[in-house]
Amino acid sequence: MKIDIKTGIIILLVGIVGMLVGVLLGKNSQSGGSQSIAQAPVQAPSFAPADDGKLAKEYKEKVLIKTLFDNAKDLQKCYFELLDKKPKISEGLMDMLIKVEEDGSISQVRINKNEFQDNDMGECVADKVKTYFLAPPPFGINRYISHSLAFKSEATAKKEAEERAEKNKPPKIMPVNP
Repeated sequence: MKIDIKTGIIILLVGIVGMLVGVLLGKNSQSGGSQSIAQAPVQAPSFAPADDGKLAKEYKEKVLIKTLFDNAKDLQKCYFELLDKKPKISEGLMDMLIKVEEDGSISQVRINKNEFQDNDMGECVADKVKTYFLAPPPFGINRYISHSLAFKSEATAKKEAEERAEKNKPPKIMPVNP
């Protein structure tokens, strides 16, 4: 019987996989556990902020912040509901920690700081953010992302927009006399 190279490689790979499974099962039974590999408990990561790596920073800026900006009108509804209840409160920050799953869905949002001191607004924002869908995060980055949302009065928002526009204007160049 003659075996071609492809068949030989397949047989070799099947043998290696079989040995690895045998070694893993042997270690599991030696540890005194009666659980199979598929049933072994998985330790969930702690709810901690994402690392400050370049990849995570790019993902936050290009995907998360863009999605939040695109949905700003949706998030403003929570803010307007607060203003209806407490008209004296006009501005504040909300810090949150967002867990992004491998498929880009958002499974958890924890409000860490809420300057409005209003649980209903925090819950409203968290519930809305959980419905957003992001591009899947790059492999290997921490999928817990911290972010702050700033809710501002219309007057402050206009003033800041004008300041940004003024700052981004090109400099005036004066003609030079020869």
